[in-house]
Amino acid sequence: MQLRDGVRLPKGVAGGRRKFTTLVDLCRARSAAEPDLRTYSFYADGRTEWDALTLADLDRRARALATRLGELAPRGTRALLCFEPGLDFHIAFLGCLYAGLIAVPVAPLDGTRTSLKVSRISSIVESCGPELLLSTGLTFAKCLALVEESPALSGLVRVAVDETDPALADRWTPPGIGINTPAYLQYSSGSTGEPKGVTLTHGNVLHNLALIHDNLYRPSDEEGLLRPPSVSWLPSHYNMGLIGGVLDPLYAGRPAVLFPAGIFVRSPVSWLRLISQLGRADSCAPNFALDLCVRRVSEAQRARLDLSGWEMALIGGEPVRAGTLERFLEVFVPVGLRRGTLVPGYGLAESTVMVTSALVGEGPVILRCDADALTRGRALPVDPPGGRRLVSCGPVPPSVTLVIADPGTLQECAEGEVGEIFVQGPSVGTGYWNRPDEVFHAELPGRRGTFLRTGDTGFRWDGELFVTGRAKEVIIVAGANHHPHDLEATAETSHPAVLACCVLGVEDGQREQVVVLAEVVGDVDVNEIATAVRRTVHTGHGVRVDDVVLLAPGTLPRSSSGKLLRGGCRAAYAAGVRGPA
Repeated sequence: MQLRDGVRLPKGVAGGRRKFTTLVDLCRARSAAEPDLRTYSFYADGRTEWDALTLADLDRRARALATRLGELAPRGTRALLCFEPGLDFHIAFLGCLYAGLIAVPVAPLDGTRTSLKVSRISSIVESCGPELLLSTGLTFAKCLALVEESPALSGLVRVAVDETDPALADRWTPPGIGINTPAYLQYSSGSTGEPKGVTLTHGNVLHNLALIHDNLYRPSDEEGLLRPPSVSWLPSHYNMGLIGGVLDPLYAGRPAVLFPAGIFVRSPVSWLRLISQLGRADSCAPNFALDLCVRRVSEAQRARLDLSGWEMALIGGEPVRAGTLERFLEVFVPVGLRRGTLVPGYGLAESTVMVTSALVGEGPVILRCDADALTRGRALPVDPPGGRRLVSCGPVPPSVTLVIADPGTLQECAEGEVGEIFVQGPSVGTGYWNRPDEVFHAELPGRRGTFLRTGDTGFRWDGELFVTGRAKEVIIVAGANHHPHDLEATAETSHPAVLACCVLGVEDGQREQVVVLAEVVGDVDVNEIATAVRRTVHTGHGVRVDDVVLLAPGTLPRSSSGKLLRGGCRAAYAAGVRGPA
């Protein structure tokens, strides 16, 4: 579904009330209205400001870069954006749009030839055929040998964004793009297969920015009070990081305080400390980040926090677990966190980033359902303390059509029936770049237009969407469907030494075996932990675990945003990684 009209800025945001049809128009209008506004601040160590950009800086440097890019490649050319954490990415991304190029954000190279990132970037290059490689002079110097030796990267024209002459800005001319022009390719995290680049137009992204703002409504919006600063450690090449750390600040008229994901992983308190220091803040993160804070923020560190000004914590990017939310609240409510701050959401790169979210201020809605009935595709609510706890991802917004349908027959499911989630709306991308498939063009009986087939499963109950898992990741045991993240949540409670788990279904030629890869900490008794994992999973789900592999902390493959890479876990297990259990 294409967006025929543009979107207006939210109430109170300077830049005019006309409709914008491209992200370039949005940035230009915002920079003209508030040129001296320090919109982006980067804290390299998570404590002190290292760099900052005003809107005038952003616009001028984007125009200069666009002029240079226009001399190197025609409109529509793909440009690979490969940046370490910092604000140069912002210049590169907007510079590509200002030139009419299609930006392709990827993870930064680290200079090592054994890096998994090299093979992933190579597959992205093969997928989209870029002509340009954008980064900084320092990164090119550090990775020069690696780039020159890589068949995929050596032929690309290298552009050091930080070495662009600012005077070129005066020679910039608008690129002649429109609402349906592709803006960038968002490659998936690779957790369920080979990376595929979602083609997102300027209209797709603008609609999603407006959708996010509307979904996260709060009463202060009526008074024209701007949204609070956002705090983010999510990488800019990741969809939540790109929207939250680069584009939402432009649209919502608020500052963004950014710092590297590596700082957060090493010291989770850095995230909460910045939120505490700002006094009033929004932030978003995947489910695992909350677990990390619970485990690794000490009592002494918590005592120095004040989270009473944290207005909204959008939780998404991976399944949201009721146990995680409850533990996070238990630990941080004493330092001011409110239950209504936690806002679970559902989204995916194929629909830019957000589809639904819970309501700000109301707190998570948790439904207890009979576990056996769920494996048979039916949600039957039960009273506490029984049942499997599912977290609502909120109501479906008016501009989105969401249908739960049987994945085989495509017939719509009744309320409480589990099926595949289909989405239709202006935020849905146009397809995977150079990769024809039917994912974006599913037809449902009795429905007009085509739908995005998400591959996610869920059900609707009392006006709320509940996501139960990924259809491609379902493990079938004795005819019952089990989602890996449910088994993982249970396995992680089996022993205090267990930090994180990945559960795989592995075919042995006769049946699907259940394998648990578990990160453990400390001097542990291997047999004790393996027995605890098996017993806990069997008690909770009636599932027999066939193999338990114990791993060191940080061993499970994850994306730069922290999402578990099941493909990488499966490959490691298949390659012979075995524990003594």
